[in-house]
Amino acid sequence: MIPEIGLPGYRVVVAEDNQQIRELLKQQLVELGHTVVGEARDGAEVVTLATREKPDVVVIDWGLPIQDGLAATSSITRVSPTAVVILSAYVAGGDPEADAREAGAHAFLAKPYLIEDLDEALEQAVKRYKRTTASAAKLGRDGLDARNG
Repeated sequence: MIPEIGLPGYRVVVAEDNQQIRELLKQQLVELGHTVVGEARDGAEVVTLATREKPDVVVIDWGLPIQDGLAATSSITRVSPTAVVILSAYVAGGDPEADAREAGAHAFLAKPYLIEDLDEALEQAVKRYKRTTASAAKLGRDGLDARNG
């Protein structure tokens, strides 16, 4: 639910190369009250879908073929900014959450996950995205005020 405007849920694009996981993810999103407006099997496809559909949230698997989830996230946030959740089964070693943030993701969710974790990650992504865009807008206004003042 999007409390600020009372809509029943988010418009979501899903990117997952494993069909079974993609179907489960879509089912969970619908169960949570969201609408899946597109699905992709690779990184190039999700960038195209996100640009065309302009979803509220994109849920991207890290291990996508053609262009991995991090590269796709970076492309999406550059050409068609939206909230992004990175899904990953690859959490051994390093700091995958920091890598996801560096690519532009607003939330990270390790597989396997519970539906409650997915719901929390979506909300976290949207809140962080809104905070980021509000901060950027404020910086832009402050910069204009300084130049015009």
